[in-house]
Amino acid sequence: MSNRVKLSELTAMGDRERVAIPPDQLLELQKDLAEMKAAVESYSEALYRTISARYADTFEGERDKDTGVVHIIDQGFKVTQDIRKNVRYDQKKLKAVLDKLASKGENILEYVEVTYKIPERKWAVWPNALRKTFESSRSVNSPRPNYSIEVS
Repeated sequence: MSNRVKLSELTAMGDRERVAIPPDQLLELQKDLAEMKAAVESYSEALYRTISARYADTFEGERDKDTGVVHIIDQGFKVTQDIRKNVRYDQKKLKAVLDKLASKGENILEYVEVTYKIPERKWAVWPNALRKTFESSRSVNSPRPNYSIEVS
């Protein structure tokens, strides 16, 4: 019999109990979670291939364009295929086209949405006076930290 904590027990524990878990067990929990994630990914891929094998040809026959949502009915079940459109633009070429339109007097904001961003590595080397000018438009949000345990 083992005193090893199981992942399923973590959610019922309070913070005091969690804090008392030694690092070697945290490492084992981390490994358990990685194995579970790999298994879920494997099951997910197998299910995707199964559904695709069963319905891909049917959806192909029903689809009238390359992307979008298509529904079919099979034995009383509605099966949906959603192919999303992922569009990207070459930023340098797009800027050149927009500059050309702007030089002809076109209001480019009628055609595109513009987003400005400042890379952090550039911000870090700006003079303080320049930073102060932009500070009111800047906000910093950090996601929750990631942790990992390994044997040292």
